[in-house]
Amino acid sequence: MSPDELNLLRKEREVRRNGLLDAIHAIARRSPDVFEAEAEDLIRRSVWQQSGSDPSFSTRLERWLKSEYRFESFASILPHDVRLEPRNVEPPSVEHLDGRHQEIYQALVEKFDGTKEQPRNHHRWDAATRDQFIILGMIALGGKVGERQARLVHYLGLEGPDGHHLRGSNTVRAAKIALTRHVRSRIPGFQDLFAKATGNGGRRQHRFLDLEVATTVAQYVRSHPASMLLPEPPIAAGLS
Repeated sequence: MSPDELNLLRKEREVRRNGLLDAIHAIARRSPDVFEAEAEDLIRRSVWQQSGSDPSFSTRLERWLKSEYRFESFASILPHDVRLEPRNVEPPSVEHLDGRHQEIYQALVEKFDGTKEQPRNHHRWDAATRDQFIILGMIALGGKVGERQARLVHYLGLEGPDGHHLRGSNTVRAAKIALTRHVRSRIPGFQDLFAKATGNGGRRQHRFLDLEVATTVAQYVRSHPASMLLPEPPIAAGLS
């Protein structure tokens, strides 16, 4: 690409970013409640996606979002060495996996990315596929601990105004069934992708049946362009 072409590309990207910023300002003025809720999650996801999990900074970020924004700028709480640029996370290596684990992994990749003949783009996912990616990713990132239902429902944006999570819990259940059925359709004799959930209500805990599969899927979703949809894993999460 020539210098003139690079310069033109930079200008086009700058125009687009300014347009997006104007759109955010418009939403903030016209729908302040929506903007406030979405902006907090955008900030959390951006910091996690770019700088990784840092419990100390996460605590400071939560304090800033709650009250310290009145006294400090967001830039002032960022670590001096942080660079909010995309991290290049490599897809998982699957050579060490046995045949069955590789088949499970490839089936899940096909679910979200399609095949060489019929590739899928995450920008064109329908709502159900998007929900399935979030649910799969959050449970995988939770490792051996898994993920609480209340947290899944929260990040799906399905919390009811009265505190009830019926719609959200039904969505989690439907997504797990759809993902398991997809793998079953690709692997003869396959039974379950997820362990039996434990607990009740918002404290219901969801886990992978096989920790090795969870670890591989966690690396896959972190390397995926749609990883921006995922929140930071809970501090208690463990993959070992």
